Amino acid sequence: MSDAFAITILVIGVVGFIIIFRGMRGFDERGAEDAARTFYDEHGHWPDQTPEDAEAERAELARVYTLSEPDEYDRV
Repeated sequence: MSDAFAITILVIGVVGFIIIFRGMRGFDERGAEDAARTFYDEHGHWPDQTPEDAEAERAELARVYTLSEPDEYDRV
């Protein structure tokens, strides 16, 4: 009886390890981020943004932030 219990526990442990390992291998946060950056480089907006939303965000940022030119000493 104890041998059957030990084998059952061993099988459950191995199956659990395989499930956890496969789940962690499929969870690739960096890959999703790289794909989103590639999409941005190609299209000019993030995957969860519409082009109109991206243009409105750019206009708002341009209104708030201005670019400064360096002076004769290359200070901004």
